[in-house]
Amino acid sequence: MSTKSKKEDDSYKRYVLKKNLDILKNKKGFHTGLISLLIPPSRKVHDVMSYLKNEVSESSNIKSKGNRKNVMDSISALMGRLRLIKSFPPNGLAMYSGQIPEDGKPGTEQSELYMIEPTEPLTTFKYYCSSEFLIDPLLDMIREKGTYGIVNIENKEAAVGYISGSKLVISKTFTSGVHSKHKAGGQSQRRLERLIEEGAQAFYKHVSEFVNSVFVDIEDLEGIYVSGAGMSKEKFVNKGDLDYRLKDKVLGFVDVSYSGEAGIRETVIKIQDKLQDLQYIKEKKIFNQFMKEIVKDTGKVTYGEVEVRKALIAGAIDVLLMSEKLNKTRLTVSCTQCGQENLVTIDPSEVDSFYEQIRTSQCPSCQSNQNSVSSEVDLIEDLGAIAEEQGTKIMMMSTDTEEGTTLFQTFGGIAALLRFVM
Repeated sequence: MSTKSKKEDDSYKRYVLKKNLDILKNKKGFHTGLISLLIPPSRKVHDVMSYLKNEVSESSNIKSKGNRKNVMDSISALMGRLRLIKSFPPNGLAMYSGQIPEDGKPGTEQSELYMIEPTEPLTTFKYYCSSEFLIDPLLDMIREKGTYGIVNIENKEAAVGYISGSKLVISKTFTSGVHSKHKAGGQSQRRLERLIEEGAQAFYKHVSEFVNSVFVDIEDLEGIYVSGAGMSKEKFVNKGDLDYRLKDKVLGFVDVSYSGEAGIRETVIKIQDKLQDLQYIKEKKIFNQFMKEIVKDTGKVTYGEVEVRKALIAGAIDVLLMSEKLNKTRLTVSCTQCGQENLVTIDPSEVDSFYEQIRTSQCPSCQSNQNSVSSEVDLIEDLGAIAEEQGTKIMMMSTDTEEGTTLFQTFGGIAALLRFVM
């Protein structure tokens, strides 16, 4: 597991992008004072600068004096930042500049500038002025792509579900009421066999109708796996009323021992090697490896912020696991008199009161009252930055999976697989 994996790092990059977009989508301005600039990696910096200079000239024609000033100030902020850039990142760059009013009140505008590296290459240059930032092209990048349907079926019971991103969704379970055994003989036996077959066929049709109603409308449906015991699964596809578009997406039949919801979960285990790129599968695999190391007591895992940070700085971590639900802030408290720094991790709800506390506290080193908070950062991004410097793989885990929930509730949302025993 020492080879760097871009796919595993994507979950962290998507987390950071989503967080930034959540901030941007709540920014509102007046008229066309908010500027969005989407730059493909192939663009030259001087070409973008020339484009903006032309926009400055065009903006001078805006009739509203206030809006004209806001637009020109926003463009100037973009140009100022571009002067510090030699070339654009591999996926391009999204820049957002605008005059944001406090509480929506005119005359209270403050200049804000955001620079975001996309998780996928930008393909089109876009300059956009509005009262909102243009974030739709980036929102599409954080959506998990690729959905796989699962149908577990036998004569008496069935279940329909699908995996998308980090979620396994059980859409519906069914029971047929069809008898699987009988003791009659002769003509009665043949009649009962016919009734059982007719009942099973009606059941397949009922399940097919539901599958059609759910799966046909999933645009990114990559395929469907049909599981069950015996020949029921083949009969369901070949003799049922499955939509022809879905029949073409059946990737295979899977033999399983369980039925219903348990059958769906067993199917996922059986096909996981075929779905390795799905976040759901990646989370299960990496966390199961973490738990195996704990059970074997190999010493090659650690958890908790303090221990993980120590191992991270030492370059001992191969894979860093962090819960998306880990909502903590990392603060650096500095003394301007003696230079002493102290680090603390707190809940975001406690930040304001902590600032007040620091204003009246003494430096533990020189006893002066010159303490202040010099930096404030999301804990995930703080640890993520160290991990990227160390070449450590990062796996963000959602609480949509059992494994992600266990990471958060049992291990505090931070854990790691080590390269070597410390």
